[in-house]
Amino acid sequence: MKNMILGLVVAVAVLSFISMSWAGMITGELSKIDGSFYVVKDKDGKEHRIHFDNTTQKTGDVKAGANVEVDEANGHAKSIKAMEMKMDKK
Repeated sequence: MKNMILGLVVAVAVLSFISMSWAGMITGELSKIDGSFYVVKDKDGKEHRIHFDNTTQKTGDVKAGANVEVDEANGHAKSIKAMEMKMDKK
C-alpha cells in the first residue's frame, strides 16, 4: 500500500514538472518590438508581451514579422529563436 501511494505521489510530481516546463514556451509571429518588450501573436491570435534584456539569448534574425519561439518565465524572455522560413520549390 505504501509503495502504491509513493508511486502515485511521484507520478503526480513528474506530470506537474512536465506541464510547468512547457508552459513557458510561446510560438508565433513577432508582431513588434516595443522598447524592451517583444509582442508575439500566437496561432490563436492572442498577443503576448514579453520583457527582454541583455540576458536574453537570441538565435537567428529576430525582427518584426519573424516566426519565433520564446522560452519565457514570469513574463521575461530567457531565449528567443527566429524560425527559418521554408521556401516553396517550383
